[in-house]
Amino acid sequence: MKDARRNVPRAVLLALGNSTVVYILVGFIAVGVAGAAVLKGSNSPLAEAMKIAGSMAASNIVAVGALVATATVLLTTVLGVSRVIYEMARRNELPGFLGQLHGKYGTPSQAVWISGVLMVLLVLFIDLTRVVAISTFALLFYYAIANVSALKLKSGEKRFPDVIPILGALACVALLVFSSIKTPTVFIAGLVSLLVGVGYYAVRRRVGR
Repeated sequence: MKDARRNVPRAVLLALGNSTVVYILVGFIAVGVAGAAVLKGSNSPLAEAMKIAGSMAASNIVAVGALVATATVLLTTVLGVSRVIYEMARRNELPGFLGQLHGKYGTPSQAVWISGVLMVLLVLFIDLTRVVAISTFALLFYYAIANVSALKLKSGEKRFPDVIPILGALACVALLVFSSIKTPTVFIAGLVSLLVGVGYYAVRRRVGR
């Protein structure tokens, strides 16, 4: 990456912009083809829209694309969660063996395996809808924290005005509230998990003193 300070923010904004346009266009066309009522009751709304359009081949392509996209997101999640586990182990917040690196590849292999096994167990033994809802809650929460953290940067380190992270944090909170209306139990479970985490860190800091 050449000139990362300049190019990475541009790449992020370009990716977000392109994704937003594609999502809006796909949603608009799918609703126009199948109707909101049909899509709302379907587990595979895009494939359902293609069936209604009369193209089974297109429906199959969309289904395969959804599987590939889901696998990609899962792989990214495994890698991301494993790095969090690795860093927590290095700070003595998790068992030390999770902070070990692979001798040949230099990756936190133990943390990767643990992350993968935990996700498999969640899929096998817990309602997938709840797993996704809790994951969404966690994502929105730490995205909100990231936006708030941006406000604490020094003026010389900020690339955008404060209004941008403020709007980002408000958007995350709004989505959290909206999702909690549909699944209040998940919201409560996520909130309890956060409180347990805060309590854990508070006890560790007190013991560490």
